[in-house]
Amino acid sequence: MPPHSNNTQLFDKAAFRLSLKENRRPLSLFKQGLQDGYRYLEEEFRAGKDIEDIVEQQVFLVDQLLIRAWGLFINNDDYCLVAVGGYGRDELLLASDIDLMMLEKPRTSRESKQQLEQFLVFLWDFGLEVGHSVRSVKECQSEAKKDLTVITNVMESRYLAGNNALFEQMLTVISAKKIWPSKKFFEAKLTEQEQRHNKFSDYANKLEPNIKEAPGGLRDIQMIGWVVRREFNAIDIKTLVKKRFLTSDEFKALINGRNFLWRVRFALHMLNGRREDRLLFEFQRQIAELLGFEGKENKGIEAFMKKYFQTIRDMSRLNEMLLQHFEEAIIYSKRREKIVSINSRFQKRNNFIEVKNKTIFSQYPFALLEIFLLLQQDPKIKGVRASTIRLIRDHIHLINGRFRRDIANRALFMEIITQPHQVGHKLRLMHRYGVLGAYLPAFAKIEGLMQFDMFHIYTVDEHTLTVIQNMRRLGLDESKKEFPLCNEIINKKLPKRELLYLAGLFHDIAKGRGGDHSKLGAKEAIDFCKAHSLSDYDARLVGWLVEAHLLMSRTAQREDVDDPDVIQRFADKVRDETHLNYLHALTVADICATNPELWNSWKGTLLTKLYRRTMRELRRGKQQPILKKQRVDDIKQEILVLLEDKGLNEDLVKQHWKPLQQDYFLRHSLEEICWHLENIIKHKKPGIPLIHIKKDSERGGSLIFVHMKNKDNIFAITTKTIEQIGLNVVDAKIISSKNNYTLDTYVVLENNGELIKDKDRENEIRQRLEKALENTDKLPEFGNWIESRQIKNFTMQTEVLFHQDEKNKLTVMEVLTIDRPGVLSRIGTAMANCGVSLLGARIATLGERVEDLFYIRNKDNSQIEDAGKFECLQNTIVDTLSSS
Repeated sequence: MPPHSNNTQLFDKAAFRLSLKENRRPLSLFKQGLQDGYRYLEEEFRAGKDIEDIVEQQVFLVDQLLIRAWGLFINNDDYCLVAVGGYGRDELLLASDIDLMMLEKPRTSRESKQQLEQFLVFLWDFGLEVGHSVRSVKECQSEAKKDLTVITNVMESRYLAGNNALFEQMLTVISAKKIWPSKKFFEAKLTEQEQRHNKFSDYANKLEPNIKEAPGGLRDIQMIGWVVRREFNAIDIKTLVKKRFLTSDEFKALINGRNFLWRVRFALHMLNGRREDRLLFEFQRQIAELLGFEGKENKGIEAFMKKYFQTIRDMSRLNEMLLQHFEEAIIYSKRREKIVSINSRFQKRNNFIEVKNKTIFSQYPFALLEIFLLLQQDPKIKGVRASTIRLIRDHIHLINGRFRRDIANRALFMEIITQPHQVGHKLRLMHRYGVLGAYLPAFAKIEGLMQFDMFHIYTVDEHTLTVIQNMRRLGLDESKKEFPLCNEIINKKLPKRELLYLAGLFHDIAKGRGGDHSKLGAKEAIDFCKAHSLSDYDARLVGWLVEAHLLMSRTAQREDVDDPDVIQRFADKVRDETHLNYLHALTVADICATNPELWNSWKGTLLTKLYRRTMRELRRGKQQPILKKQRVDDIKQEILVLLEDKGLNEDLVKQHWKPLQQDYFLRHSLEEICWHLENIIKHKKPGIPLIHIKKDSERGGSLIFVHMKNKDNIFAITTKTIEQIGLNVVDAKIISSKNNYTLDTYVVLENNGELIKDKDRENEIRQRLEKALENTDKLPEFGNWIESRQIKNFTMQTEVLFHQDEKNKLTVMEVLTIDRPGVLSRIGTAMANCGVSLLGARIATLGERVEDLFYIRNKDNSQIEDAGKFECLQNTIVDTLSSS
């Protein structure tokens, strides 16, 4: 008797039977029974009851309703009602699919078919959403034979009602003896899993993972069950313990992991009101609370997600180990084994590495590191045998303080780091098997650690390992085109690549502790390097890289790299060419591993420009400073030569640059200045704004140049129009000439991160801007914010910060806010309302956060010192960005 058959709160069989006899309209009775049952299940879940018990209760409830509905409508033996798929294996989670198959005799009467139709309509009417198929036994075999999904579905069949003989016949014809023998089935499912993992491993699934389909998710656990059914003709995964594929502890870990994912999936369905397997931002906080993860701000969410990521890593490892066991038992069982000795401790069996006996790790604990070095040195080794993976896990406890202090073990670890190939890959494997966290306890603390935002899409451990793999990838020939400078640096300018790997390993290792993670991580890195016999110079270099790992990206994105003073300050911090080379390689690898959407041509160009200008500064040295006037004179001479080649008269060029201030020449590249002057000279419509577009530029984005008589509101109107056109402003230089004309240059990218490409798009942008700038007397109006589904889940108070740049006599205003379309133009409108002039802007969007810098002065070009004006900017910007 089912364990829940007497649970009257879930389903009162006696009362239902009695009501069914008395009620001539059973639809409301079934509807109420389903609603009451599901309500009870939700109450049990909220009360923290065992999820296995809840799953069993839901299956029992659905069984009872289906069997009774079948009895109401079907009074023949032409059909058999069969549960298949997840329902067939007794696995339902609130809004799970209820998959049914109706087996039918070869010949069925018209009346029988009508009864079946009425039955199915009734199921839908009382709220049971079912997926169904109607097949004869022969059709079932035929469909299953040609379709992997069908055989997987019907293989998990469970009899519910009707003609049992049809069910028994079906089981016979779909058995491994008839179709899909175990070996063929396993190979096909293995390929299917690989394809699924590739599909669900992209960055979107890191932010909002699919708990069913992603690697380590419920499908990976179900995969184990499918193979067990096909190979051993067994329903219970516990069979694997009896067959010695799993230990009791591993079986317990598998069930615990599955149960955790079940609870998450049940909560998702409950909160969403329908089937939903994506752990979307809007549900993460609520699920964390439902499952008892608490903490201020986002700590509860982050603790919940850490548990989730640790669970799927464990499930993924068990899946890998078991599938390898199955591969040996199913595919290679009848093949002649090829065993090749590697050394006294390890051998290759069919190109998988294994220990020579079960006592190796207990006798020689250093072998726990050695195995990964051997994998690096022999690319023909496919992987680690499942039995050896288990032994590694069983002996992790041997990696203790004494092990870490052993000079031989330290030498082994450094040998892994200094190998020419697969450093990142093997560190990831060490992480997967628990060795890396055991050897580096500080690394264990960041395993599964995530930040609840849209900027960091990986957990800290995953990000760290991706950084190291990027360092290797950036040095390959395939990366030359996209990352030419970084590729050259890694291959030709780094004396010891292992120092770069160590900087990558430690750069975020102190996250989550509170305090400055860069400084804390630098100390960890220096201590590690010295303990592993690196020289003082190398240890200090690695420590500096860890502490300064954000320096280059922040300088490039938040300061004007065309400003010689910025370059001088950055060069002083970097100190020499070696530090600069290492820092550039670390910076690129770090950005690309934070979020694949972060990297674009504009960021690449900024970093390259900062690198090359700093390199020139370092080589010139402090003894040979270049005066600004000398620099401007040199630029002007080059301009004359370049524009003369374009047929422009020298006197005409000088006439047009006469109103331009020294600052203009220092803040723009030679290419940009020539482009500006050429178009200004050729512009023959003085009453119409000059709008010129350069689809590709040395600045890594498309350029929009706006030249017109200076008026209020130009920036606000221009940015509003650019946003409406569907472009993102990533940088802006706002200049006014002595004769009061604008020379504004916007660096833009399409919303997908690409450059403006075709002529039609260029014409559209030009025409829209010309029309918008015809009348600048009126500031743009704004409607309600349009926010994406994901952005709505983040809250952030808008902050407006000021600091004075005394050297350049200007004010730097920093605006921190949530990212939404229209932010830039609203800020521009606020500045116009407060009577300030904009000289330039640096635009940075980090996931859901905007961190924009604006360089501003009073309308008379003087430095802002009036407290009232700061208050106006503060209040106006906060108000306009907070309004709905």
